[in-house]
Amino acid sequence: MTHALIALVRTQLQLYLKNRKALITHLLMPILIAAFFGSLFGDSGAKETARLKVAWVDEDGSALSQRIGLQLQQDGKLAVLAMTRAEAEAAVRKGERRAAVLMPAGFGTRASRWWDRHELPEVQLWYDPSESMSAQILEGLLAQHAMRETLSQGFGHGQAGAGLATVESEIEGSDLPAARREQLKALARTVNDLQTPQPGEAPASGAAAAAGSPGEVLSLPYALKTQALSAGQAGYNSYAHSFSGMGVQFVLMLGVELGVGLLMARRSGMWQRLRAAPLSKGLLLGSHFLSIWIIASAVLLVVLAAGMAVFGFRVQGSLPGFVLVVLGMGAFTAGFGLALAALGGSPETTRGLAIMASLMLVMLGGAWVPSFVFPAWLQDLTLWVPLRWAVDGLDAMTWRGQGLATALLAAAVLFGSALLLTGLAIWRFRWRE
Repeated sequence: MTHALIALVRTQLQLYLKNRKALITHLLMPILIAAFFGSLFGDSGAKETARLKVAWVDEDGSALSQRIGLQLQQDGKLAVLAMTRAEAEAAVRKGERRAAVLMPAGFGTRASRWWDRHELPEVQLWYDPSESMSAQILEGLLAQHAMRETLSQGFGHGQAGAGLATVESEIEGSDLPAARREQLKALARTVNDLQTPQPGEAPASGAAAAAGSPGEVLSLPYALKTQALSAGQAGYNSYAHSFSGMGVQFVLMLGVELGVGLLMARRSGMWQRLRAAPLSKGLLLGSHFLSIWIIASAVLLVVLAAGMAVFGFRVQGSLPGFVLVVLGMGAFTAGFGLALAALGGSPETTRGLAIMASLMLVMLGGAWVPSFVFPAWLQDLTLWVPLRWAVDGLDAMTWRGQGLATALLAAAVLFGSALLLTGLAIWRFRWRE
């Protein structure tokens, strides 16, 4: 009894170890997935982080607003691009920029009057509603740089007293009570003296200068108005993205199963029997392509329709564009399944390799984790991943509310990828295993 048990166990282990490709897949898959998530959320030291893409709109054009814009451009956390109001609004609505800052006309004049906060300039911050965390980061950085530059100008730091004289003159010309004017002028002189380096004393800079500034007791020189922008009337709906991502993932898994099913049919001899009929390999693969395309597109439509019915998100953009992206994803799934059938060896090995490839495509496509949390180099790399275009295309047609032009680009990538995979499948097609 014991010897028989040991012999059976040994046989099973030998059979498993004999399939080297499957063994490598089983070991490599968890290592790659763990490394992927570790690189995203772990602290790996001096790794390159993706900068927040921000639009900068300066309708004031004053020296103060220009200096604030320059400080934001030099900040390592931001990638700032100067735009007009219309360009910035369109970029945020399309998701091309995560946020935009609008400096209104007259900002420099009103913000520099640190002693008078009755009429604050209204700075607008527009942001992508799917990235509210980015808006909070930008809000903090804007406050830091705006406060530093405003106080530097208001107290005449580094201007050899010229700025102080201007401040005193403006305070004297205000309608404040005489006692209050004298107190404010005394404060300005004191702060100017503190900010002027004494003989043998190095001037403070960076965090030290900010810590020693009067910004700790003064309020922000502007009122901030934040607004989430999307082309869709209903705004951001997290269910729209999650259903798009999971729908794309499981439709691709469906393609894997159908592709492996073709390999099982080849092993059973069905392909040889079909070969006896007047059927070309193009006709055979074409029939499978159409059937997988129809099945995958229908499944994805049903998944998205269920999400719309239960969780209330809608197609806010182009309805033909939405259908086009769904059909493009179905075509890519069909091409992916045929490529597996043509390139695969045994069904067991192919299933393992295909699942690993599918998971990598899904992860890089942003179906699990939004692509904006990827490192900068990975964000650029994922533009070559068709599933990235599928997820972004469905997002654009649902909560982003984009037009047909956006869908055409995503669909072109998906159909083009499907065409390449199908051509590869026809080229490498084999009647026997």
